[in-house]
Order: sequence, then C-alpha cells, then structure tokens
Amino acid sequence: MSDTIQRHLDDATLASYASGTLPRPLRIVAATHLELCRHCRRNLRLAEEVATSLAMESGGEMTSAPALKSAVLAQIDTATVHRFPRPLRPRSSALPRTLAYELGIESLEQIKWRKAGPGIEMAKLPKASDQPGFFGLLRIQPGSEVPDHGHGGTELTLVLHGAYDDEMGRFSVGDIADLDSSIAHKPVADHSGPCICLVANDAPTRFRSLAARLLQPFIGI
Repeated sequence: MSDTIQRHLDDATLASYASGTLPRPLRIVAATHLELCRHCRRNLRLAEEVATSLAMESGGEMTSAPALKSAVLAQIDTATVHRFPRPLRPRSSALPRTLAYELGIESLEQIKWRKAGPGIEMAKLPKASDQPGFFGLLRIQPGSEVPDHGHGGTELTLVLHGAYDDEMGRFSVGDIADLDSSIAHKPVADHSGPCICLVANDAPTRFRSLAARLLQPFIGI
C-alpha cells in the first residue's frame, strides 16, 4: 500500500499532529493515513524527534502547544531522522486498524449509508457537539461528482476505496487531500466503481451552487 500512495500530509499538519494541536476528527483521519503510509510515518517520527529535542532544550519553558507546533515546523525541513518506525503488520480486513477501532466494525460493508445528494451517500461519525465542521464517510457512485466547493478552514479527505479526480489530479486508495481555504475543487468518482472517503473538516464547506447551499443544512457537510 505505502509504495502506491502519492498524496501525503503536509508538514504543517504533521507538526500539529506531533504537538497535539490537531482537533480529534482531523487527527483520526491523519492517523488512518499514517497507518497506511510509510512516507508520512517517517516524517511524523521526524516531527516527534524535533518536538522532543526542542522541549528538552527549552528546559520546560515551552509549555504552549501552538508554540511547540511553530517551533517544530520551523525546524522540520533541516532535522535528521535517526530511526524509522517498523511497518504495521498487514490486516485481513480492508478497513484500517485506526478506523476499525473508532467505528467498532471490521468492514466497510457494515456502514449504514444515507443519501446526501445525486450519486452521493454519507455516514456521519461521532464528534463533540461543540466541534464545528463535518466528520464522516462519503460514498460517491461511479462518475458522480461532489458539487464544486471551497473550504472554510482545514479539510482532510482520505480515500479508502476506489478513486476520484479533481483539479489537483487523481486520488487513489491511501492518498490524502490536505486542503485549506485557498482550495476549491469538484471531485468526480472514477467510473470503475464507488469511491469511499473518510472526511473531516473544521469549518462548513463552501458550496458554490445555490442548490447545494440550500441542501447543506439538511445534509450537514
């Protein structure tokens, strides 16, 4: 799996993950990708080593997690990794360990879907009531598209099954789209089969079409 993944978490997200500042829904999506991706596990280890080194050098004075994140990000490009995590043992289930534990299931076939639009189904996942944004799974039927939209903040989208194409290119199983408010796109599922994605964001999606905006309060994306 790791050798086929082409789309990765960016350094800022890894620094947030390492410093503990990534909100729980985004952290779960990132952790699921990390389970699949050797490249990002290596870079996470780098971020953790830098964070540990900086904390030790500060003599306990650096207690702010955001400050730690900034310091990690500032040094992550020049630091050296001294050891690498061992690859996780393969699972018999197609569902990654992290997500299987979170959902309490072993297979995507156990997901209960509900319609969210033409050719799109969704399954919301639990999150704190005071946490904004969306956390859940999307299943996009072959050839169907998510309406053109931007983002109010950070969004992580991990492909679990199938593939989709958008303005940034092709995203296949294990690939993650690490997006911010500067990105607008219209994902279209590959014609070979349904595309299933794990999605989390920290602000409402900004749909461009009037029809999508009218449906948004009922869908909850």
